[in-house]
Amino acid sequence: MNSTELITEIKENQVIYRKFFDVSNELLFEVWSNPEHLKEWWGPDGFTLTVISFDFRNGGFFEFVMHGPDGRDYKNKIQFLKIEKPSLISYQHIGDGEGDEDVNFRSEISFETTNQGKSTNLTMVQVFSTKQELERVNQKYGAIEGGKQHVGNLEYYLKKILKTI
Repeated sequence: MNSTELITEIKENQVIYRKFFDVSNELLFEVWSNPEHLKEWWGPDGFTLTVISFDFRNGGFFEFVMHGPDGRDYKNKIQFLKIEKPSLISYQHIGDGEGDEDVNFRSEISFETTNQGKSTNLTMVQVFSTKQELERVNQKYGAIEGGKQHVGNLEYYLKKILKTI
């Protein structure tokens, strides 16, 4: 998978995003696991991020507010399930952290080293409880396109910081 194109696949209750990045898995993992980086790229196009808390460890929580281009704020809370630096981040999105679990899914992000450690194949798998739940969340929030934009914003941010390194 050395194409720089984002590959998106839907299988029943899962959305799988695959993308090749011409950076080390250590850098890609750092940008995905540090709130100073996350607030610069996390989310779909036009969204900004305010980090409320970030406890990056197995069982830890990441609470944040996504500020939409429409002026609305979207509270989010995820719990990290499994972290294996620099190859895996798995978490459960558990709604807004205040009892509203309108969007509940599991994500697994794997960082596979290629090209003697100089590049990385990123795979992000989002698993919903059922195919119907995935369809509902996609219809209500545009989840699949939002995931594509999310990975695109990561790519854009990496290009930006690589110019300054």
